[in-house]
Amino acid sequence: MANNLLEINNLTVTYGDFKIITEVSFSMKPGEIVCIAGESGCGKSTLIKAVLGIKHLGAFITEGNIILDGRDITHLSTEERRQILGTQIGYVPQNTRGSFNNIRTYDVQYQETMRSHNRKFVRSDAIDCFDRLNFPESSKLLSYQPWEMSGGMNQRMAIALAVLQGPKLMLCDEATSVLDVTSQKEVIEELAKLRDELGWSILFITHNLGVASHIADKLGVMYAGRMVEYGNIRSVLDDPIHPYTRRLLAAIPGKDRKLPLGLEGRPPLDGAEVEGCNFVPRCQFCEDKCSTKPYSLDEIVPGHFASCAQGRVDL
Repeated sequence: MANNLLEINNLTVTYGDFKIITEVSFSMKPGEIVCIAGESGCGKSTLIKAVLGIKHLGAFITEGNIILDGRDITHLSTEERRQILGTQIGYVPQNTRGSFNNIRTYDVQYQETMRSHNRKFVRSDAIDCFDRLNFPESSKLLSYQPWEMSGGMNQRMAIALAVLQGPKLMLCDEATSVLDVTSQKEVIEELAKLRDELGWSILFITHNLGVASHIADKLGVMYAGRMVEYGNIRSVLDDPIHPYTRRLLAAIPGKDRKLPLGLEGRPPLDGAEVEGCNFVPRCQFCEDKCSTKPYSLDEIVPGHFASCAQGRVDL
């Protein structure tokens, strides 16, 4: 659709011949924040790798396509890909200490990054950006080295670097998972502010539904390589349909001090290869048809999609 910034259509991604994610479809409008949640091993980071399209990361798209602002970017050449990374697609990784060089100043690393994307680095613009994001000691930050900063501050410096490059789409891969609660709050608030000011679309990968509830417009829940539920954030959190989504929510500790309901086992490694519902081994409500009905993400109520063969069940 022409009014979408990002469209992911029936995407299947493999490592070698092994499917990691399959038949994943969703879209994002300009200025929209979409969170993708699920346990480790469900394919969330693989989805990010596919959008980035960097083949040496090991992820290969074998079916479907990715459309960015009306352009098919699924199989760009290395040079074509280099031209859109940073300038049209920004990226904030889970651990920015691994992306910054710990013993070189931010000043040097900002200059090199901007130059590699054919952008001019203007120091005063960087300081203005720090001020806009309410960074402390904004005029001094570029002189520091990453090892001198906290994990939260490194994450915020990575976000600021992305702002200077001016992307339309920001990919955040577990960008708050290594941070303490206070730093998480600061980063989330800054991302939301940038969305409001710059019109960014943000694809935010997380395993924390609490983080998703504070930042997302829409929420997708992935399980073992498939999208099992997708819709407006409030609809999915307040009225979840798929048993997996419900179990994820039941596993969150509540204020009533009741113990959360755990979910035994782990997602299967071959979940994307299974014909029927791949949640069957962990689902207490499964029936015979769940193992045989081919996967599909169906609209159960307007704008709210789920892949459960039974439509809706009660815990």
